[in-house]
Amino acid sequence: MPTMNISHKSKQNKSEPVAIMDYILKHTKEFNPTLRSLTMVEKLIYVNKEFDSKSHLYKKLPTGMQYPSFTFILKILEKQNKIMIDKDGSIFWTGPASPKLQQSLDKSVEY
Repeated sequence: MPTMNISHKSKQNKSEPVAIMDYILKHTKEFNPTLRSLTMVEKLIYVNKEFDSKSHLYKKLPTGMQYPSFTFILKILEKQNKIMIDKDGSIFWTGPASPKLQQSLDKSVEY
């Protein structure tokens, strides 16, 4: 498969979702996390909303997972703007909230 030269940004105007998909496709050859693993990590962060560190989150996972795959999953979620990893290593859920909360936020008015 031919590789694309990313230095020609004027010729290639990739949208953010396509760039994320390209990143995932490129790196899944190396780590290849399952959809189940990805969903498991995403759900755990969504339910708890925050973790003090990656190791704290990793220890909370119900099944064993390779640490490189776990780290790759966090990068995917971060690129999709579902989580934020702070400078101190804390992990926060930043993805969409519950539908009811999202409706309230959409209706809210800023002072």
